[in-house]
Amino acid sequence: MSALGWKCYRCDLTFKQESHALIHKDITNHPAREIERTV
Repeated sequence: MSALGWKCYRCDLTFKQESHALIHKDITNHPAREIERTV
């Protein structure tokens, strides 16, 4: 089974919610890319 997630490869962080990825981008100026994660 898979679900969408967002990953910042620069920080090596993974986010389950897009809103968290957007907050991360605003704070760090590192874009998080949409990925397909296994659950």
